[in-house]
Amino acid sequence: MSKRGILSLVVAVAVLGTGIAILKKEKANTNDAKPASEAIVEINMSKKNKQKVNASELHKDILRQIASGKETICEISPSDAEKELEKRTGSDLEIDKKPANVKTLPFEIVKLIARSPATLAGIQPQKATNELVRRYLSIDLTDPDDVNSAILLEALQHRGEKKAIEDWAKNEDAEAVEAFLKEEADKDPSSIANFALGLKKLDNEHDIAMNYMDRYANHAHGDAFDNPDEEKAYKELIDAVKKLK
Repeated sequence: MSKRGILSLVVAVAVLGTGIAILKKEKANTNDAKPASEAIVEINMSKKNKQKVNASELHKDILRQIASGKETICEISPSDAEKELEKRTGSDLEIDKKPANVKTLPFEIVKLIARSPATLAGIQPQKATNELVRRYLSIDLTDPDDVNSAILLEALQHRGEKKAIEDWAKNEDAEAVEAFLKEEADKDPSSIANFALGLKKLDNEHDIAMNYMDRYANHAHGDAFDNPDEEKAYKELIDAVKKLK
């Protein structure tokens, strides 16, 4: 083969090699890159699942509950909880001397307390459920114990306000809280969860909302009233629900 032929062959091979390299790179980029919609979903999911808590920051009652179970909660496994409890043996930590603040606890921990058969870290299960209702409805309260009939009636009258909608959109745990409330509503027709679900869906999913509202209105209140004012507020709330179209 002539020198000119050899040179042409070398150039051709070089060009072919460059082309293959470019195609491989483009293919790799294509495989690595994901549609924008999938990327957004992944970002949102990672944001929603970001509930890591240091075991040392939790009350011992909560740690005991996690240690006695099988699930990892807020990235704390039962064994992690057990190890932290062992570290506290003989210790008298400040965090264990006072009730936990339900308003600052992440959703998974509040749900754990809400499902507990007894008070955990000074928080009653109903108080934990009330806190989740407060977050779900974006009600601004100083004490979650105040989620009573009067507050719910006020929330009903001011539903659909721009701030509540914006707060819902910013709530990283909104969908998880809703799933929990659905479970509670199905277990107990008189549960406040039925009202919360009905109120949230009233403007966009009216038929579904009314099913929850009717269920709440047609069953006796689960708790005894402490005073006549509370019973009156409850009756007013039920009347308002029954007037919904």
